[in-house]
Amino acid sequence: MLSRRHLLQTAAGLLFGSGLPLGMDRAGVAAGATLPPGDPASASFPDRTLWLHRVQTQEEGQILYFQDQTLIPDGYSLLCYLLRDVRAEQVARMDVKLIHLLFGMQAWMRSCGIRQPLRINSGYRTLDTNANTEGAAVHSRHLNGQAVDFTVAGIPSPVLAKLALKFNGGGVGVYPTFVHVDTGPVRMWRG
Repeated sequence: MLSRRHLLQTAAGLLFGSGLPLGMDRAGVAAGATLPPGDPASASFPDRTLWLHRVQTQEEGQILYFQDQTLIPDGYSLLCYLLRDVRAEQVARMDVKLIHLLFGMQAWMRSCGIRQPLRINSGYRTLDTNANTEGAAVHSRHLNGQAVDFTVAGIPSPVLAKLALKFNGGGVGVYPTFVHVDTGPVRMWRG
């Protein structure tokens, strides 16, 4: 398992070294990343930490990415790195709404005593990786950093899918070995 420092350095190098824009202003705030004043989500969860485990690389981290109604650039960069296309070693900006959706699901599980990382099978995909992924849609939301396929140890896919649907955050696909969530139109399907 890589250290947090090494992951941050690698993520920063991939994101910033590649010239990939993060959309941050000088204060480190991502465009559109703050919550509206009085938003109940900001009062309930002023600090947001997401616990991810990347299946292919065994990388894992509990990453603080949102605090005081502001996206934390280092935390966001690290999440983008963990959700990268591992086949192509390409990092992309992930949809902040998707990250908040994953956080909401994990927060609900924590409130029920389930303390497990989200085991990420797929996040961002390049065109080539998507074309070589069995069953992938041609216009997959993975191509835009708006989708994640994941599991949680000990929780069946249909149960995770029901939880995802409660958030009304986008598409939910139920597969035998994983769940797909995205920030597109609200819909559900079985794969």
